[in-house]
Amino acid sequence: MLKKNTWAISQTSTTTDYRYSICPYPININLILLNIIFYRLIKIMRLKILSESFITNGLDISSSNKCLLCSKVLEKHKDVIIDNPEGCIFKLEFFHPQLEYSITEYVNCIEFTAPVDTIILPNSIFETFFIDFHSEYYLDIEVFIPPQATKVIFRIEDRDIFNITDIKEFLENKIDKVYKFLREGQTITIDSHKLFIKELEPYSICLVNNTDLEVEFDAPEIKPPTPPPEIKKETIVNNLDNICDRESNKPEIEKLSREELRARRLLFYSKGGN
Repeated sequence: MLKKNTWAISQTSTTTDYRYSICPYPININLILLNIIFYRLIKIMRLKILSESFITNGLDISSSNKCLLCSKVLEKHKDVIIDNPEGCIFKLEFFHPQLEYSITEYVNCIEFTAPVDTIILPNSIFETFFIDFHSEYYLDIEVFIPPQATKVIFRIEDRDIFNITDIKEFLENKIDKVYKFLREGQTITIDSHKLFIKELEPYSICLVNNTDLEVEFDAPEIKPPTPPPEIKKETIVNNLDNICDRESNKPEIEKLSREELRARRLLFYSKGGN
């Protein structure tokens, strides 16, 4: 058992993040590490991933953050679930064995009817994990209790939503009927309208099933149209005076009489045409 003023694991009031308090004197670090590892082993479960094709009772979880879990998860975390009547969600940690990187996702369980030691996920999360439906994959799962959302700022992805008379009232009445929680950076769909969650308060992941949610919109950036390239026009002269002026500047042609022209012609041929 850890004493006061030593390294201690303390759970916050709103999330299941775990932090340490600084110890003023030397302690047994190995003991602390063993406590942490033991706690993690108790808290986290490892489940096999199944696709939504394994659902046999007609439930639709496609393109959502919903899942089905085995009853063992309920048995393990029933005290936490009972102590949080507003609800809780589940944090998934998946390590891709080929690509060698970890991905974190959050889901809402709608039933504990999945086969033993499995989790049934929507196909969209398979795409997020970059995994196929035929190979065998596993993930770690734990309970996560986020706070209730107080404010959300959306960025409009579908301008058709502006045809609705009161958009804020429409969303405030609709969101909690479709989603149990929201996450920053997530794109949600409400009645075919797509909305990007730009900001969320008081946390980056929040429940929205029992709260007075304040909805705001990020003003869309309107860029001025790019000006067309300048077209160089040919100079067209429509002024007859300019034409006359150019003609008047030409050198005058010498005018000869018939007799003068005949005399010059005879002189030309008398010289042999040279």
